Amino acid sequence: VRTIVLNRTMWGKTPAHFTFSPANMASLPIISAVGSSPAFAIHKFKGAATLSVAALDGATCVCNSGVQGSINGIPFHKDCWDEPLGDLVQQKNPTCWVEAYKGGLRCCHHGWILLDQDQNPWENQTDEYHMKFRFWFQEYDPEEHQDLVRVHWQTEAMSGEYDVPVRSPDVPPEEALHQISSRWTVRDMIHDCPAGSSYQCTGSSANKTGIHLIYAGGHCHAPSCYTMELWNADNGQLLCRHDPIYGNGTEIFNEDGYLALPPCLWGSKEEGLTEPIFLSFDTNLMSIKRNNNTYGHYGEMALWQMRAVLV
Repeated sequence: VRTIVLNRTMWGKTPAHFTFSPANMASLPIISAVGSSPAFAIHKFKGAATLSVAALDGATCVCNSGVQGSINGIPFHKDCWDEPLGDLVQQKNPTCWVEAYKGGLRCCHHGWILLDQDQNPWENQTDEYHMKFRFWFQEYDPEEHQDLVRVHWQTEAMSGEYDVPVRSPDVPPEEALHQISSRWTVRDMIHDCPAGSSYQCTGSSANKTGIHLIYAGGHCHAPSCYTMELWNADNGQLLCRHDPIYGNGTEIFNEDGYLALPPCLWGSKEEGLTEPIFLSFDTNLMSIKRNNNTYGHYGEMALWQMRAVLV
């Protein structure tokens, strides 16, 4: 048995490092991993968990955290939020509970083969991929350029995926439709930490009152994705709608058999775009996602990846 003891200070080395706060820290998120060999390489199994912190000389609240479990040795954890933030819990979507989970991201990790062992199509075979990236840029000019920060929300709050249940037998195919929704505020997407230090950080919001929305891109999967809509719930304004475009040609973004999801963009009139939309931090937003559910679908997503300027 090998024992390793690690020590570090309570305070993080920088604001981007984790700081332990005994006064308000009842639990500690941890990541555990197991390798395949003594050599440092990709994990064989990995998973996230929570370490509970108990007081030595005081009372500690004992709470029911629900049924715990794992899939193929990896701990299962989901944090599906209740209405109005999300409605997966109210719909009893199977993705939220390990005892009901049917399929999706938790069944698809590196090195896992989802077919039977005697159907392994990759044994003694190697696929080689070549990728090419091309970047266009302008030299930074503070008079011309503004910092874009990432703002993000999941309609499936905060599961990261969900199941599209198959339609009931008494529902005609032309009416096969499944819908989820979410309601939140712009402030829910703002995280006051140095922009770029984390994918969630949006920089300081001090002396700011809201955002100018510049880009909104919905993320959903073929072949069941119907529409995604982003609304200003305060005034009923439709901010963005995605209708997947089915390709029927050979040119870029119109390839036969593939889907395109053109994003919503705001900018200058000179560029032929609509002027950026101002949304205060207290603006209420709503997302509605619709899927064809003629057939069931696992691991579906309905998240909004957006870019904005703090103003």
